[in-house]
Amino acid sequence: MPDLSTLIAFLEEKGFQEPETGKLFHPTYIYTYDASEEYQLRMELDKLLKRLKRPNHFLDCMIINLFELFIMFLKNSSFGGKTILEQILKKEDESIEDSRQWINDEINSEAFYALVEEKITGYFGEPDQQKRVYLIVHGVGDIYPYLRASEFLKRMEHVVKNFKLILFYPGKYESSQYCLFGELKNDNIYRANLLNQLINPS
Repeated sequence: MPDLSTLIAFLEEKGFQEPETGKLFHPTYIYTYDASEEYQLRMELDKLLKRLKRPNHFLDCMIINLFELFIMFLKNSSFGGKTILEQILKKEDESIEDSRQWINDEINSEAFYALVEEKITGYFGEPDQQKRVYLIVHGVGDIYPYLRASEFLKRMEHVVKNFKLILFYPGKYESSQYCLFGELKNDNIYRANLLNQLINPS
């Protein structure tokens, strides 16, 4: 099981919590982990939330699972009297290729990104007694190959203000590239900071 204790301790540091540190770096960070630990990691995320919400921190993180959010988007969108999810599943029986293209079109649509942006800006714009400084995003592996981390971060760049976005990435960073699942070369996410490297600079 992945141990996020080092990451949690880093996120607890007052200096890193301050939004002003984003003036030195773009406030988008990627945390890489072994893809084989995906399900265990989700359990650790619950531990992370509880630690940050303790009275000595009062941090309230927003967590987005991209896969679950996309499924919700498909269920809440209709076409021809049925949800788009139902229509895609029906299309899958007729043509796998066409259904995949439909999924690709929907996940890269303005409508889906508008939903993501609405949830983010709504959350961080609401007054709250607890500090809201971290947006944690995961589900990149579940939603591959329809949505790439590089494209998601690029389209969310204008939204990240007064908080830090931390993307959990099931893969590794080598030769200046992020490798999904440790094998598939991804686009160069040039504006994101490798959080693992900041935590363990050696």
